[in-house]
Amino acid sequence: MTDNNTFEPADGIRRSSFEDAGDYLPETPIADNANSAERLGSGAVPMSSLPEAVATQGGSPAEREGVLDASSVAAPLLAAAPELVGSVDPVQAEERITNKTVLILKRLLRNKGAVLGLIMLAAITLFALVGNMGRPFTYHDQDVLNLGSPPGTDGHILGTNSGGIDLWAMLVHGTGKSLLIAAFVGIGAPLIGAVYGTAIAFWGGRREKAGMWILDMLILMPYFLIVAVFMGSTGGSAVILALLLTAFGWMGLARVIRATTASLREREFVKAAQYMGVSDWNIIRRHIIPNIGSLLIINIITGTYGAIISETALSFLGVGVRAPDVSLGSLIGQSASQLYAYPWMFWGPALCLVMITFSLALIGDGLRDALDPNSKSGGRA
Repeated sequence: MTDNNTFEPADGIRRSSFEDAGDYLPETPIADNANSAERLGSGAVPMSSLPEAVATQGGSPAEREGVLDASSVAAPLLAAAPELVGSVDPVQAEERITNKTVLILKRLLRNKGAVLGLIMLAAITLFALVGNMGRPFTYHDQDVLNLGSPPGTDGHILGTNSGGIDLWAMLVHGTGKSLLIAAFVGIGAPLIGAVYGTAIAFWGGRREKAGMWILDMLILMPYFLIVAVFMGSTGGSAVILALLLTAFGWMGLARVIRATTASLREREFVKAAQYMGVSDWNIIRRHIIPNIGSLLIINIITGTYGAIISETALSFLGVGVRAPDVSLGSLIGQSASQLYAYPWMFWGPALCLVMITFSLALIGDGLRDALDPNSKSGGRA
């Protein structure tokens, strides 16, 4: 005879239904006491299965003869085996769990190439901020006594151009202007692309089709001609150039973000937020965008790299930043026709441009490896 909780197999030994489910232990001397129906599934630990150092410590006779729950076992285990758990309090150990951002930074700083890139970028930024501090020359003042002077003449570190303007001062100002344009475009364009791509993919349906049609039309626009026309009518302002590069620099990323969001919108946490009545904007802001954070970080670095290249190319061709303002592209463009007569006008801005792009490339590679959990280049966390 059997009831609802037990069964009797052919060997005549009654076992509980928990044992039938596979929760019972193998036939061993220690497991005999643990295989009873009263203890299976209850979280109780038989005294016979505990180490001797634990089983003989404290407690009432009933506890020593019976079972202990998990909370009563934890403290003796910590005392009996300190070499296994260490001397740190469990609460403190739990509080010391490494944050994800800290983990990424540690992996990034273990990458020698990324550290070199950070040092180079910091040096270039410091040069743009305080490189001309304390000097009597500015990027727009002429020294009529030194027209086209070589480096080191009358306090001109890099010499002067054919108009008598100090090249060191122009290089400092031009580097800062190029860095500002690159930072504005590199951060603004990925954020616009992220918001637009996640919005059209999350909404789906007709709004997604309309959004993709608009995106395809914008990608097909000849942005180079538009930038040239606007820059010609505005006098070559660096602010206008940064706005134009941002306005036309987010489309490619938006397509990538849209494809990524289309897969994220089917995930369980997004469905649960929808069932709970969370607004679409909050779901995008709290659930979608954080899950594409690593992609955004990489694109911010590559976008900054691409922005400074675009600014240099446009200014070199004469449709970017124009005089009296200066940038690295305009300096290289001015020196291209005078390379043999005034070679020092070319090598200064060219070296700064190479250092900026090379440092951004190293940082981008380091971030990619730091954000990739399968990468071994960042070392162990």
